[in-house]
Amino acid sequence: MISVQVAFAALRAALETAGIRFAVGGSWASAAFGEPRFTNDLDILADLTPDNLDRFLSLLPREFVFAKEEARNAVRLGRPFNIIYIPVVFKFDLFSARAFPLGLQELDRAVLLAAPEISGDPLPFVTPEDILLAKLHWFREGGEVSTVQWRDIQGILRNLRDTLDRTYLNVNAASLGVLPLLRRAFDET
Repeated sequence: MISVQVAFAALRAALETAGIRFAVGGSWASAAFGEPRFTNDLDILADLTPDNLDRFLSLLPREFVFAKEEARNAVRLGRPFNIIYIPVVFKFDLFSARAFPLGLQELDRAVLLAAPEISGDPLPFVTPEDILLAKLHWFREGGEVSTVQWRDIQGILRNLRDTLDRTYLNVNAASLGVLPLLRRAFDET
């Protein structure tokens, strides 16, 4: 995993030099708070804008491959895009925080965690409540059929059920339209 650490260090340096707030999300975050599972990519929630994107991309070393125009369109349209670190073919999926209703709030609430597989230094992760809400949102958006998303949701609940901020979850699940799914997840776990 040393190569992943090298790749992440370069990506992190580019984000920080460009002044872009970020947090680890996706399966790495759900695994940090729930049950581990293998993945060969890393989801990054970042405060990407058309104004800071080009600076960030220009700071990446040449070992990274990306489609600049695709990245610009993705940020403009609120969609994710990817960057690949060629030496180990490791993919970073970048999500614009401004494209998700709770995205900027997720960055504000991010917590520092040790993740030696990714970085020698602690790094920001979205909170367990926020990754749970995001997973519920993506589960619903995907037609409520992804067993992987549902397993991640249940893993978080199994590990942290009694420590989660239920008020925060209920209020934000209602705003995302996933409150019935949240209740179902608690009932089934």
